[in-house]
Amino acid sequence: MEQWSWPAYASLVSAAGIPVLAGKAPEGVVAIPDGEVAGRESQEPGVVLDIGCGPGSHSAQLARGFPSLRILATDLAPGMIERARGIAGVPTNVRFAVAAADSEAVAASGIQAVVPAELREPGADGAAPFLPLDCPGAIAAVANLVMQIVPDTSAALRGVAASLRPGAPFCFSVWGDKARSPLFTLLPAALAACKTPALAAVQAEVAAGKASVRSGFHLGSDAASLRAAVEAAGFRSVSSWGMELPFPGGPVRSAADGAARLLRLVPANADLVAKVVDAAGEEGLAELTARAEERVRSLLDRGQSLGLHVVLVSCRKA
Repeated sequence: MEQWSWPAYASLVSAAGIPVLAGKAPEGVVAIPDGEVAGRESQEPGVVLDIGCGPGSHSAQLARGFPSLRILATDLAPGMIERARGIAGVPTNVRFAVAAADSEAVAASGIQAVVPAELREPGADGAAPFLPLDCPGAIAAVANLVMQIVPDTSAALRGVAASLRPGAPFCFSVWGDKARSPLFTLLPAALAACKTPALAAVQAEVAAGKASVRSGFHLGSDAASLRAAVEAAGFRSVSSWGMELPFPGGPVRSAADGAARLLRLVPANADLVAKVVDAAGEEGLAELTARAEERVRSLLDRGQSLGLHVVLVSCRKA
């Protein structure tokens, strides 16, 4: 499932200029794009933040691609960080840490101020600490499909800004147009259409959840609000563009195939399916599946995507 979001992550890495910051600039391209990041030459190697890294496979791949950089990958969920640390063959230039980007401590002093003590200590071989105490900030940051689900998006944006050097790039992606995102919206809509009486409580719970979304969940659907929030957090040179992420697992072969994958591939959908089964057993699951197939078939007949629309944002710390 995580590899499904790789196209957006790779675009963020490119937009942030990380290849150039790592010294892999194409012939004729300056070493640091759009002006030199303040103090870049004083830190060797540079630290790149990966905010909301989840199970860590993208962070590990980034570290493998740019061994001259240090990747500090954080997530607010301890379980995700535990999974990330268990990745086989994880490169030595990436570290995983539990940190909430929207916490007061991070907003005040940056993520580097709340990382585990062992990242501040010299290595057993006398190597320099992974993140020195005098680190003036990261040279870049990326956050893939996470800024819209943190409890407080505005605080998280301020936390990232506090973690970066002046002029450092920050690139992130958020969920965009929900009308173009059936990957996340189709199954709840199918549930709402179900008539099985035993599903009424689950339907009410999902409806209540829609009414109490987190602070930035639909930020990507409003370009003006998105720009205002980013600039208010201390960033400049803000630009954004859209991208369609594909349906997980490849092209959909039929309505039944699409519905089956929606039910099992998306973690939030899997949780919903479990609630349906608990409430109404196989009868409820059969109706939910049938309603999902109807909606998938309608989209396929109209030639519409079954994936997810995302908005990518590029900016720099002022």
